[in-house]
This record gives sequence, structure tokens and C-alpha cells, in this order.
Amino acid sequence: MNPMASRRDFLKQGSIGGLALASMLAREPLLGSGAPSSDLHHPPRAKRVIQLFMAGAASHLDMFDFKPELVKRHGEKSDFGEHVEAFQNGLGPWMKSPFDFKRHGACGKLMSEIVEPLGEVVDDISFIHNVVGKSGVHSQATYLQATGFQFPGFPGAGSWVSYGLGSENEDLPSFVVLPDHRGFASNGPKNWGSAFLPTHTQGTTIFPQRANPIEDLHPQADYVTDESHGEGIDLVNRLNRMHQRSRPMDPRLDSRIRSYELAAKLQLSATRALDLSDEPAYVHKMYGLENA
Repeated sequence: MNPMASRRDFLKQGSIGGLALASMLAREPLLGSGAPSSDLHHPPRAKRVIQLFMAGAASHLDMFDFKPELVKRHGEKSDFGEHVEAFQNGLGPWMKSPFDFKRHGACGKLMSEIVEPLGEVVDDISFIHNVVGKSGVHSQATYLQATGFQFPGFPGAGSWVSYGLGSENEDLPSFVVLPDHRGFASNGPKNWGSAFLPTHTQGTTIFPQRANPIEDLHPQADYVTDESHGEGIDLVNRLNRMHQRSRPMDPRLDSRIRSYELAAKLQLSATRALDLSDEPAYVHKMYGLENA
């Protein structure tokens, strides 16, 4: 064994290295896990992943996905060559985008007039045009966007990132969800569920505009004191560990226990993390909170 090899490299060389490494990454903070793997062809720069899913947003055909064939066939009877699910009164004729497109940046990317300001940074944006959905049903399309599959039962993208990369902070969740204050998209929390991955990788829903941003984070009953609440958590943890020792081969128990332990830590850490009162004025202004 190379004496200079990191623990990650050692585990990857073992027969169960992949499983062990994934487990350790999910358990340990990234900051204490050693150097990045030497298998990467470049030093990793990404520290976090932010996904914006905007259900009901403008069509890609009207923003950055120019279709010259639609221009050519505009007004002709549509024919997809196969059955296509349609809403309301069926399928109308082919229709080109009503907006003008022009090229932007050194890459010459075609973008419509409604997103023209993005042309200033278009060379820093990656566009993926080969994602295809086979259903026009909102719930199935949302599953496809959130999990990569158009049926339920699969982890959300954030759960995979959380499972693979772990967390930089043991007291805060590595995967958080900020839903629209008007309501969830189709499928609701199933879009950020962990499915068959450990439950601690599921998304933690946060509602910043509410008095209690994380539901059920603190006990609401008047008779629950800080002391009795702490004693209750300790008792539940002891019972869970006793139950786990009699079932050592069931990984779901450890995952559930870790979820409960994280919830207990959140009662302190999340309260501080979500308190914006100590942030400087320029930060409030950056996020449009100066008049909030």
C-alpha cells in the first residue's frame, strides 16, 4: 500500500471499497475527509448544487431551444408519427415561436428576445437539449425532472448528491428544499424523497416566510420544558439503539436513527442558521429583504 495514499484511495482499491466509501461519505463531513480522489481529471470546484425547478415556466421553445423545422412547417397539420397524449381539444397545427431569435456570445447560441439579457453570460451556461419526456402528464413529467424517472419510487437528484458527497456540517441537512409559498408542484415531497436511499438523504423542506420555517422542529405543547424535551430525546435514542442491536443487519434502522439525531441537532443549529437579523444590511439588500 502506498503510505501517502488517502483513506479514500485505500478504500476504493478494496473489494468492498465502493460501498464503504459511499457509506463513509454519507456519514462524515467533507471538510474532514481528506484530499479529493486522484481519479478526477481536474480538481473539483463545485461546493454545492442548486436546482431551480419552475413548474409552469415558459416553454424552452420560446426561450433558448430554436427549432428551424417549426419555422419551416409553421401552420401545417401536426403529425408526430406516434400517439401523443394531449390536453383539452387535441393537437393543433405546427406553430413556430412568436419571438425572434438571434445569436449571442462567442458560442453563437440562439436565444429569443424574451431572455436576451442572458446573452451577456451565455458562454458560461451549459444547455442540455437531448432530454426527452414521453408523457405530457404533469405529475409524470415532474417525476422525470426531479428523479430521472417518470414513475414514483426513485430518489430525488438532491438525495443522490447528498448520498454521494455527504455534508460539510453534521448539524444541518445537506439537502434542503425551498418550495413555492403558493404550494407544491405535482407530486409534492415525493420529488425530493430518498426512496431506497438512506432516509437522512431526503430533502428538508424549509418555508422561510413562516414563523416556524421547518415544521414540527420545536414542540408546541405548553407542558413540554427544555429539560423534559431533552430527556425525551435521550430516551428515544436509547430505545432505538437497543432495538438496533437486536437487528444488526437492517441498515434502515441506523438511517432512521440518524435522521432523528439530525432533527434533534436542527432544533439548535437551524434556529441560528435561519435567523437573518444579524446579517449585514448589504446582504439583506442583495436578496431584496431591506424592506421586509
